[in-house]
Parts: sequence; C-alpha cells; structure tokens
Amino acid sequence: MLLNRNIFILIALSTSLIISTSCTYKLNSPQISPYAAQVNQIISTSGSNKSQIINFINNYKDTPEKHQAAQFIVTNLPPSDRVSLSTELLNENLQYAFLARESTRWGKSVSWSDFLHYVLPHRVSQEQAVKWRKLFYNDLFPVVSACKTMEEATLAVNLWCFSKTGFKSTQRWDQNPLMTINRGWGRCEEAVIFTVCALRSVGIPARQAMVPAWQHSNDNHTWTEVMINGKWHYLESANPDFGLDHAWFTGSARKAPLVISYAYGHINNAQYPIISRPLGCTLLNTTQRYAPATRTQILVTDAQNHPLAGVKIFFSVFNYASFRPVAAKITDDRGEADIMLGPGSLLISAVHGNSSAYVASTWIPGEEKKRNNILLKLAPDTIPEGNVFFRFAYNDTIAQSAPPKNSEGTKKDKFDLIREKRLNLFTNIKKGIKLYNPELFKSISRAGLNAPEIMAAYDSCPVNFHEDLFYSINNMDTADLIKISQKNILDNVTISQNARKEAADSGIIYDDKIYEKYVLSPRISYEQLSPWRKTLHNRFNLKGKPDPLKTINKINRFTQMIKTVLRGPMGDSISPVGILKSQLASNKNEVGIFSTAALRAAGIPARYLNEQQWVEFYNGKSWLPFYPEHPELMGNKNATSASKAFYGKWVTIKFQLPNFQKDKRVPQYFKDFTCSTLSEQGIFSIVEETIRGKMNKKDKIWEIVIPDKNYYLISAKRNHKNEPAISVIRVEKQR
Repeated sequence: MLLNRNIFILIALSTSLIISTSCTYKLNSPQISPYAAQVNQIISTSGSNKSQIINFINNYKDTPEKHQAAQFIVTNLPPSDRVSLSTELLNENLQYAFLARESTRWGKSVSWSDFLHYVLPHRVSQEQAVKWRKLFYNDLFPVVSACKTMEEATLAVNLWCFSKTGFKSTQRWDQNPLMTINRGWGRCEEAVIFTVCALRSVGIPARQAMVPAWQHSNDNHTWTEVMINGKWHYLESANPDFGLDHAWFTGSARKAPLVISYAYGHINNAQYPIISRPLGCTLLNTTQRYAPATRTQILVTDAQNHPLAGVKIFFSVFNYASFRPVAAKITDDRGEADIMLGPGSLLISAVHGNSSAYVASTWIPGEEKKRNNILLKLAPDTIPEGNVFFRFAYNDTIAQSAPPKNSEGTKKDKFDLIREKRLNLFTNIKKGIKLYNPELFKSISRAGLNAPEIMAAYDSCPVNFHEDLFYSINNMDTADLIKISQKNILDNVTISQNARKEAADSGIIYDDKIYEKYVLSPRISYEQLSPWRKTLHNRFNLKGKPDPLKTINKINRFTQMIKTVLRGPMGDSISPVGILKSQLASNKNEVGIFSTAALRAAGIPARYLNEQQWVEFYNGKSWLPFYPEHPELMGNKNATSASKAFYGKWVTIKFQLPNFQKDKRVPQYFKDFTCSTLSEQGIFSIVEETIRGKMNKKDKIWEIVIPDKNYYLISAKRNHKNEPAISVIRVEKQR
C-alpha cells in the first residue's frame, strides 16, 4: 500500500437521526402551559413506558406551577429517559426540587426560568438517571441551613462533595452521582455531575461547562458553573482548594478555542450566544467569560461562488493526534454562519454532496484584533491532506497569575483530614472484605461502598454457579461493580448458565473461554450497564428449539422494526430492554448492542464490532456476521465492501513519521499519531480496535496491519510551546 505524500487537513462532528411520531395521548391537563404541545411527541416515543410519563404529569394537574414544571421535564426528556424512567423517580425529583425552593433562604429568589433550567432537571450530562435528589437534600439541607448566603452555601456544598469523592480517571461512560459516592472518586465530568446535582438539591442553580477539546494538550476539561444572586460563577467541582472564579484551569481556559455551557431545555433569551438547540437542551457559547474571544463569519459557496444554504460547518481542534469536532453551525439563506471563538487554531470545514473545503483558521491576541472571516469554497473530490502549523501561544498576564494544578489553599490541614476520613472509609471496607473472602479481596474491593451487594450475591449463590460468579466478579469493570445489585449479578450468572445448556441442546456447543467472554459477560461496549439478561432471555430463549437459526432470525427480524429517534447531547444510550419495549434507537451502536445482548441472552456467543458496526455470532463452529440493518445478508462475509476488507486479507502499511526521525523516544499512538478513516460526511474516526503493529527501533519504520480501506495517517510534532506541526497523509487502498 502506498502513501500519498501531499497534505493539508480536515474535520467534523457526528449526527444521527430522524423521528417518527404518530398517535397522541390525551392528558388530564386543564392548565395552559407553553410546553403542552410538545408533550405528546415525547409520549408517542416512550414505548410501553408512556403510562409512567402520563401519570407523572397528571399527578400535578391541580397545582399549576408543578404541573408546568412536570411538562417542562417531560418535553425535554432524552430517549433513554422517556422509555425507562418511572413515575416514582420523576415525582421524587420534582417534589424535592420544589421542597428546596421553599425551604432555603435563596430558593424563591431564583427566577422561575432559572429554576426550570438549572435547579429542577434530574440529569446533568450523559449519566444514567437515578434517584439522587432526596438523598442529597437530606444530607445537605442541615449543612446549608446554617449558611447565611448563597456563596457560603455553595462553598459548603462543594466541601461536602469533596468529602465524598476525589479525582481519578475512570472509563468512557459517565458515572451517575450514586456511583461516584460508591467509588469514592471519578474523573472531571463525573465530579461535575456529582457537584451540580448536590447544588441543585438545595435550590442553587448549577450547570456543566466544558472545553470540548484542549488545543495546548490532549484531553479536555469540564467544571461546574453556579448562579449566585443572578450571576454566574465557575467552580472546580468537588475541590475546595479554590474558591469561586479561581481554579487551576483558569490559565488553561485562557487558551480555550471554545467553552460550552449546558442548559436543560430550550432557552430563547440567553445571556450568551447560542451554539445550537439540540433535543432537550441548549448549548451556550460562554467562551468570552474565560478567554479573549472574537466573532468570525463563515461564507460557504460552491465552485462557481454561489452561496450554499443549509450546509453544516464543522469546527475542529487538534487533540489526541486527530481533529476533534467541537461545534457545528448551519449556513443561512445567504450561505453564512457566525460563531464566537477563542484564540488559537481550528480546522473549519464543510461537505456538501461530493464537494468539500477545509481551511485552517488562526487568531493570536496581540497580533490581530480579531479572527479573519472565512470563505469555504466547496470543490468536488477535495482530499484533506497536507501540512499545517497550529498556534495558540500568546502573552497573557492573566494566565500567568493562575494557580498551578496541584496547588492547595490555606486550609490544607483541614482538607487533608476530610480526605483522610473518606479514604479511611474505603480502607475499613477492605478490611471486612479480606476477612470475608481473601480470594476475592482485590475484586470485591473495587466495588467500594457497593461491596456488601457483591458479598451478599456470593453468599446466596448456589454452589453450582460459584465458578461463574467468581469469574464475573474478577472480570467485571469497576464501574459496573460499584452499581450492580445482588439480584442482577445473580440473574446474570444463573440465566447465562441455563442459556448455555439450552444452546447445547440446540446444537451450539462452545468452550469455557467463549462462554465467559461472549455469553456470561454483561458488558458489550461502552454502554451504561443495565439488567437486560432476564427480559431478553424470556423473549429470545432457545428452550425446546432444535433449530437455533430460528431464534437468530427472530432477533434479526426484530431489529428491522426498530425506528430511529432523535437524541441530543444529554442522556445516556437506550438500554437493550428499553429498545425491546419501545422499538426505538438513536444510533447504530444501540442496535448493535441490543442485538448482541439478545444473542447472549439466548446462550448464543456474540460480540459487537464497534468500528465495523455489525455483530458476530458463534454457531458452534465459526464466527459469522450479523448485520442488524440487513437480515438477508446474515452470515455473508462478502456482503459489503467493509466486510470484504475486514474478513479478507489485511494489508501491511510501512511508514516513517514526519519529524520524528531524530527522537529517541518511540512515538505513541493517540499522542503523536493516529490512523483514521474519513466518512462521507467528512468526519474522521480514529481506528482503535482494528489495527495492530509496532515500530522497528533501528530504522524507525512502522509496520501496521489493518483492513484494506482508505485511511489518513495523521501525526504531529509539538514545539516547546506545545504547538503542533501537523501532517496528514492519505493512505490509498490497494488496487
């Protein structure tokens, strides 16, 4: 395979969706509400859970404020919530939000609009919705009742959060606030979810703010914004070392190309520019609060200079050796769009049909007053390749005065005692676990405060299921151990073993390794763990069925009935049981995860190929593809060009990375370079799973084995200011 040596650059953002709505449901709603018209659309896409949503709204038909608040929550429910949340959870959330409004000094001083958007919501981001509000209110109400001001109460709440959790990197999916308590730590977004929930529980308006991707380093950061007496402030979540509007990220945020704040529901008259109003929320561009920012205008035309309306423009930051889209705008009737951006460099791009354009835009404060306006002149078959230098460093006295990341305030001794008390709690739990079962000590210890559930499951587990339970506990992800219940872990092992026997009776026989990894395991990809095994087994089991192909086809036919529903940036993925009950999914991953779960529940080994977006099942002899969108192609490895490449002979790519020949260290994947595919929408996706290889240290030539497709080799060498010199090389498919 040859490398095309030209270069320039690329980017975009993923979307999905379309929705089907049909019948309406009459609500017992005598009160006039601005949200009433949208409620029916949500209910019509809530599947068998519609009665829970209707009951929730009708509970408040005689109390106008609560009735409108209930409709506001429902109007903005993400798909995962509308198909699963109980009336009980929704009731508790609403009732305790109003209790906080009525029982705190500041509760009723918060405007009705701010209460709806920033106090009432039951969720913050993409965590699984759980019942947290009553627990938090009961713990925090005595704390804040002693506070005389909202600021004092805010700091007291943040200190309480610190007493429950610390910072540590976790997994790709978000912990809910109860999981964070059980684990005793979480990453920055999980700390935000936890802190925002805590503040809202006592009537203090709060929301998430984030830099979607840094440009001066990899990764990103998210923090808490809190409204005090009508004014927004920022706060490092669950970290009392800093006060309001002062944190370790103050200096880093001064280089942020974009800062986004999240509001539940649609805001019409916002204080800051609105980036977009996706389903159920409003994304606010609050960059100018944190960094120098200027508004830039983008004009999109075709090759003949005719303005193009309705074209999506993507704004991408270089992060993790790739171009990560952080925002998107749609052109108006004049082919124009505008956005407020911070300092530094971004890749601005658009795709329309077979035409596209990619332009690097840089603004350095002190060198120019504002970012130049951008012309995206789309041309056919444009290939985003070449070399470009991204800048962001500028002389900034404010950033220089910001505190370092690991600084601590004057109350270090007090904070150390609080931290020690939290850590001792987990240390004491470990002592009890070691007495209970030394063999499972390390695994059960990972369950944190949820350890009693795991021990109870093991203690009540029949002896003939011990081996499966032992394997499950040892191999379960920590994020799953800290939330799974005694019943769910027992159901998982008992039903899995019975399903394996049913599969054997139907002719599908496999060894223990396949069973453990592809039947017994309840985790499929990066979804929120949910108890799907029992429900799906009841629907798709092999009991008494000599032909397993009939069950596989039954699952396949069901996937054809799944309709696409719109999903915004809030809300977790729809669970397999949620999909079964609603016949709705918001993307291909959810359908793939459902199909895999259904097959495993039937005792048929299955795995989801996330990058290929199809499923494989084991028929007792070999692994075969299962295409959720194309049942007629099941088992056909040559069904598509993608499957031909995946199941055919993989190709070897040999290359040297530009600018790394003199480096002593070995370049790292994700940090220094990536191999990416480019979609028809112009979106780069890093290849993570379907790739293997290494570098020969003598000649520094990389040898990578990968399916035969078109790729882009993206690499960057950063200077002493961490500014990247970026190279994008098209790797052409073998002919």
